Amino acid sequence: MTNSFARRISLAVVWIAILGFSINFYLDNAVAYFFGYRSPRFGDTLLNNQLWFVVHMIGGTCALFLGPIQFWTRIRERYINLHRWLGRIYIVGSLIAGLIAIKLALVNGCQACRYSLITLSMLWIFFTAAAYLSIRRYDIEAHKKFMVRSYVCALAFVFVRMPGVLPMDFFFSMIESPAEQGIVSEWFFSLVPLFIAELWLTWIPSLRGTAGRANAPAI
Repeated sequence: MTNSFARRISLAVVWIAILGFSINFYLDNAVAYFFGYRSPRFGDTLLNNQLWFVVHMIGGTCALFLGPIQFWTRIRERYINLHRWLGRIYIVGSLIAGLIAIKLALVNGCQACRYSLITLSMLWIFFTAAAYLSIRRYDIEAHKKFMVRSYVCALAFVFVRMPGVLPMDFFFSMIESPAEQGIVSEWFFSLVPLFIAELWLTWIPSLRGTAGRANAPAI
């Protein structure tokens, strides 16, 4: 098995896992809102946070499911105009979802979780804006890396609900309090994926002496 083939298989497994968790999250947490369901924690009327949440879900949907297409090398190379237009939709959707997420975090029932959600939302907005500014300067390598960071932030809303698929005790068995487990979960699944992305994008290439070169890791 060649290194190139092994890399393709590894990437395929990663993307299948990401899409699997994304679809599971979407079916469990998003679809119902488009068919009339309203969560009491976001108010009991359309204008009392409910509308904001639906718009947040629409923007998040664009980011969650357009991200994999944007990282598809064949589409980027063969259908550049499609890549650009989908990229614009991704950026607008991410910025809208990120901005509204800050507002919704302020009404989150878990007060301690608000800090992690606001931090994550601000990072999502920054990375998305940085990706846009980078491509406007034709800095393709910086654009790719900021897009990866932006998409990891979009996926964080999937990651923070992974304990719903795998029991919370599976990850945080040393914490007895369910409330504390929830808080740690918010921080852990919001920020650790970003650390892993940074390890792959920057830290390992820096140790290898390849950071900033054309062959730096990219999806």
